[in-house]
Amino acid sequence: MTTIPQELHDLLAGGHSVWVATVGPDGMPNVAVKGSCALLDDEHFYFADMFSHKTRENLEHDARVAVGILDAERNVAMQVKGHAELIDHGEVFDWVNEQLKAQVEPMKCPPIKYVVRITVDSVWDMAPGPHAGEEMRPA
Repeated sequence: MTTIPQELHDLLAGGHSVWVATVGPDGMPNVAVKGSCALLDDEHFYFADMFSHKTRENLEHDARVAVGILDAERNVAMQVKGHAELIDHGEVFDWVNEQLKAQVEPMKCPPIKYVVRITVDSVWDMAPGPHAGEEMRPA
């Protein structure tokens, strides 16, 4: 586990696109686009599982995950590697559910099945430039 660097805090606070990579029981990789992704604390972030049958199935088999986060307007991109936990009730689940309902009209927000809490193991710079591919560490 690592502390999330400020650059990732900033990226998750703004507009961004998110892709989550998992691996299935047969070794086949899977990538899925996610519509929700935000910080929980200095060592965890989450996405809401609403439709992610394959992602969920893969995480039940192998909790390792890689998440690509892109803000194309600012030309900032990072990859986060970590371990995921599926949460289907309790304080974190209720909090995320309320956050999503506050952002989207309740009738247009499908119910979440799980909150996928990711414990961050490492963060990597993926933006073009001299630091591309380097691990990012907290200041």
